[in-house]
Amino acid sequence: MPAPTPVAVQRPAAVAAPPARAAQPAALQSSSPSKKSEGFTKEQKALMLNAGAATFIIGYGVGFWDYFQTSPKAGDEGWFGPETKHRGADKLGHFWTTYALGHAFAFAYRWWDYDAETANALGALSSLGFQTLMEVGDSFSADNGFSYEDAIMNLAGAGAAYVLGRYPELARKIDFRLEYRPSSFDDISGDILTDYESQRYLMALKLDGFDVFQNSYLSYLELHVGYEMSGSNPNIPGQPDGRRADYYFGAGFNVSKLVQNFVDVRVFDYFQLPYTSITIKNGDD
Repeated sequence: MPAPTPVAVQRPAAVAAPPARAAQPAALQSSSPSKKSEGFTKEQKALMLNAGAATFIIGYGVGFWDYFQTSPKAGDEGWFGPETKHRGADKLGHFWTTYALGHAFAFAYRWWDYDAETANALGALSSLGFQTLMEVGDSFSADNGFSYEDAIMNLAGAGAAYVLGRYPELARKIDFRLEYRPSSFDDISGDILTDYESQRYLMALKLDGFDVFQNSYLSYLELHVGYEMSGSNPNIPGQPDGRRADYYFGAGFNVSKLVQNFVDVRVFDYFQLPYTSITIKNGDD
């Protein structure tokens, strides 16, 4: 009897495994709700920043400027004339502070992932709001009061912050700076924000911002125009006025360009290092 023919048993075909899910870039991977709740959104960070700034200026005003001691009042302080309290140095202080704070706020917003255009606009608005709150606080101070001139200079400073942030080519050429040169250590221990006798405000035209001066030693040269008030005697009727206002022109060394050869910081775009410029004064006694 012939041997039975073996029957080939067919094994079922292997079931194809589902295709592996493509890995997503880290930036596109969604976090779980529990992880999202651990941090703050950029909007929450912006809100906390502005709330903190408002708390600071109110606290500083209560401590140094006698906020909330009188009923609110407003008045015309004048601009740069000899009859004004600080010969206009305080007006330039409002302009510069609003300008510099506008860029500081914008830097924080960019750090928190706001796009550059939005961060620039929000920075200018936050700075203007901060300075306006300070002016409202001044209205409750016996020594100050709400100043229309201060409010105008705050608006101008916010505008300058926005324009130079919006147009980098212009910012390469122009800086608005503060130079602080206290006459003694006693000045530093006091209220340095209103120590106008030790402050200079200036606009610097940077040759480094012009292509024709690139790759030359002239790129470290700046041209300055500025204003300062010296002397601390108040303007008392019937007594000599010991204050002196000076408009000046000069040339300076671009410290910011030198520093950026070693570290990427822009602080000297806003502060003039003392004794790094030569000036010619045009006094207005």
